[in-house]
Amino acid sequence: MPDQPAPAATAAPYPPSSPAPGTWRRVARLFRPHRAAVLLVLVLAAAFAALNGVVPLLSQVVFDRALFGPGGPDLPLLAVLAGIAAAIACAVGAVDLGQTWVSARIAQRLVRSLREEMFDRLQRMPLAFFTTTKGGEIQSRLAGDTTQVENAIKETLPEVLAGLLGLVVAAVAMVSLSPLLAGAAVVLAPAVLWVSARSGRALKSLSAVGQETRAELTSIAAERLSLGGVTLARVHGRRADEQARFAAESRRLARTQVRAAMAAQLVLSTAHVFFVVTPYLAYLAAGLADDITPGTLVAFVVLQSRLYQPLGQMLRISTDLRSVEGAFARVFTYLDLRPETDPETGSLTQPERGVGALSVREVGFGYEVPGDRDRMALRDVSLDIRAGSTALIVGPSGSGKTTLGHLLAGLRRPAEGAVLIDGTEVRGPLPGRLCIVPQEPFLFQGSVADNLRYADPDASPDDLIRVCRITRIHERIMTVPDGYDAHVGERGALFSGGERQRIALARALLADASVLVLDEATSALDPLTEAEVVQAVLAERAGRTTVMITHRFGVLDCFDTVVALDRGRVVEQGAPRDLRAEPHGLYARMVRAQTGAGAAS
Repeated sequence: MPDQPAPAATAAPYPPSSPAPGTWRRVARLFRPHRAAVLLVLVLAAAFAALNGVVPLLSQVVFDRALFGPGGPDLPLLAVLAGIAAAIACAVGAVDLGQTWVSARIAQRLVRSLREEMFDRLQRMPLAFFTTTKGGEIQSRLAGDTTQVENAIKETLPEVLAGLLGLVVAAVAMVSLSPLLAGAAVVLAPAVLWVSARSGRALKSLSAVGQETRAELTSIAAERLSLGGVTLARVHGRRADEQARFAAESRRLARTQVRAAMAAQLVLSTAHVFFVVTPYLAYLAAGLADDITPGTLVAFVVLQSRLYQPLGQMLRISTDLRSVEGAFARVFTYLDLRPETDPETGSLTQPERGVGALSVREVGFGYEVPGDRDRMALRDVSLDIRAGSTALIVGPSGSGKTTLGHLLAGLRRPAEGAVLIDGTEVRGPLPGRLCIVPQEPFLFQGSVADNLRYADPDASPDDLIRVCRITRIHERIMTVPDGYDAHVGERGALFSGGERQRIALARALLADASVLVLDEATSALDPLTEAEVVQAVLAERAGRTTVMITHRFGVLDCFDTVVALDRGRVVEQGAPRDLRAEPHGLYARMVRAQTGAGAAS
């Protein structure tokens, strides 16, 4: 288990509730690489709006000339007009299909790049970020918010362009037919826009709350419905409590969704009143005028419907964009996280493979308050581990052993001093040179072979069997149906804790790193099996550096050097036999305590 409290994250685990200023400017910049495609959508939207604007004007010709002309109905002209209307309808359908295809491609390319960049950024974040950020929160941002962004681009982009152009075309056509009727048609528009603005602000706030609640629900489900979570709840009789917690968040989300739906519907209901009343205002205006022909009035009413359709779309889109703005802001929050590979924090450049000499020079490391030396996990730690040797790190709980192991493996960077391998400062993980096996190893969903080959994708079946024999896990694997092809289950549930540790050890052996750090990596094994496994691992790694962190000393004579930590400082370092000869030393006292408890020495 870690010796110190979890470190504070370098960024807030939750994005802000309200979008940061400039969100839409950043969104606009995302489209720069896709300018040509956006221009094509604009052209198609213009064609769509223009074609839709022609059809109502045909109605004027139909009524004033083809149906009610001086000579009565003109059937040939009606046939021609019907053919033109059919051709326009086909063209509109083709243009609409083109818009959908281009918009979908833009959405997929843009969101794919966002999703991949976010995944890459998260992979390079310091471990401190993941110790304070819920897994469900990360999944919600990576999957939920990017999906919402994708849908918005795919569906909203063409609608916005077509709606704006449709409004312009319809308005121009209406004014050209009758300025009087046009004025009557828009007299109620300011009221609709005012209601839309008020409802939109409320919807933006509700959308942020809804996204946060969804993330919390995802986190609860991922954690509480895992094998470990379900087992823990059953053991302690907390199933009802977990159900109550989930239900409370679910009710909160439901209430938020209802309020958001009401805010959105208020806009649509207001628009509906507007759409119903304004045609009668136009009729009233036509009754007051003397020069409005039936064809003009029919064409105008049709144009009104063409005006109201994009206007309604724009009102609906304006409410949707409030939610989308929050999704974009949350995506940008994660894209703005500062990863370990930033120039300000150091490079992960990997030097040439060496022999594995480790040096720690006056290292200090703090979790919560880095500048407070009295609360630092490690203080003024200096030690040398020669290449090819074996070192044992011991000490009471909370002495800083795991922290030192993480520093040696490059998983954390010291606040003071430096860690060096073969004379080169360690600024981050160095695959192939530094490898660590934690107390709680991680096995992902997949087969045993897949988990082993994570360290070496080119490992042969014989290689897998060889390292598993060394860690005494081969026989257990062969008792499982499908053997090395067996799926390990959720977090390796097919195997016990000790078996998972031995699989992780085998995986580390395949990595063949210059330095291997074992952080309580055999804690779940019985002392006899632990001694056999550790001795076999050390024999396999002869000539390479191995550092073992442990509370138990059953295999202590296998190591060249012992480093004893207490309260974040190195208090002893030397050969095991020499330190055991110091009657008042920390190491000797710990050995006597274990021997007195019956542990092997």
